[in-house]
Amino acid sequence: MGQAAGGVLGGPQALIDVVFFDIDDTLYDQAGPFAYAVRRVCGDIPDATDAELYDASRRHSGPIFAAFSARRAPTTDEYALRMQRTLADFGVAIDHATAVEAQRVYAVESGVAMSLSSAMASCLDVCRARARLGVGVISNGRSAAQGEKLDILGVSRWVGPGGVFVSQAVGAAKPDPSLFRHACERMGTRPGRCVYVGDAWDTDVVGAWAAGMPCIWLNRRGRGRPQAPRGVAPTWEVRSEEDLLALLGSACFWRTGRARRAL
Repeated sequence: MGQAAGGVLGGPQALIDVVFFDIDDTLYDQAGPFAYAVRRVCGDIPDATDAELYDASRRHSGPIFAAFSARRAPTTDEYALRMQRTLADFGVAIDHATAVEAQRVYAVESGVAMSLSSAMASCLDVCRARARLGVGVISNGRSAAQGEKLDILGVSRWVGPGGVFVSQAVGAAKPDPSLFRHACERMGTRPGRCVYVGDAWDTDVVGAWAAGMPCIWLNRRGRGRPQAPRGVAPTWEVRSEEDLLALLGSACFWRTGRARRAL
C-alpha cells in the first residue's frame, strides 16, 4: 500500500509503536445495531433516526459504564432500565420484559446490522503498515461478546489475539489507566509511544490521557466537550471516519506522534 488520503506513507521511521482502537462506536457505527434491536422488538419509533435512538441510549448509560468501571457486569435490570428510559425519550412506554428482550436482541442478534466501513478498513490498513508493532484493541465489556464483534467485523485481518485487551479479561476497565498500561506492556511498548482511537470522552479520552497515551477522539456524533480537569483533552479530534483516515494518512502524524492541528 503506497499512499493514503492526506499524505504519502513513505518517509522516516514512525515514532508510533501501536495504534489501539476502541470497538463500540469506533471500529463500527453502533447506532445501526442498537436501532435494529429496538425496532425488531418494539416496532417503528416515529420520528426517531438510528442516531437519535443511539444518542438517547448513551444519555442513559451512566449506570452501565459505572458497572464496568467498578469491575462488575451490569445487571439485567440496569440494561432494561436503560432501554425503558431511552424509549421514554420518544414517548414510548415498554414494560420490563420487553426491555429485557430488546437488550437481548441488541447483545446477541444485532450483528446482522454491524459492519466495518471501507473507510475504517483503510484506517486499519494504514496503521498496520505504519505502526512499528501494529494495531491493537482496548475495550470495555465481556470478553466473549467483544470477541464476537471483532469476528463479525473481520478485525483479525489486522489484529492478532495477543493484541486484544478487554476489561473483563484484564480485570480493569476504562477509564482506569492500568488497562491502557497493561496493553502497552503486553505489546512491548509504553503509552507515550502509542495512540488510542476512541469515541467516548469519559472512558476513552480521560482514560488515555490518564495513562499518558496520545488520543484521537472520533467524535462522530458531534458532541460538545464536557467540563474537564485542567489538561484533559484529546490530542486530536476528528468528526468522521474519513477525517480519521486523512489524519492517519498524514506523514506528519507518523513522524512526530503529535498533532499540528485537529481536523
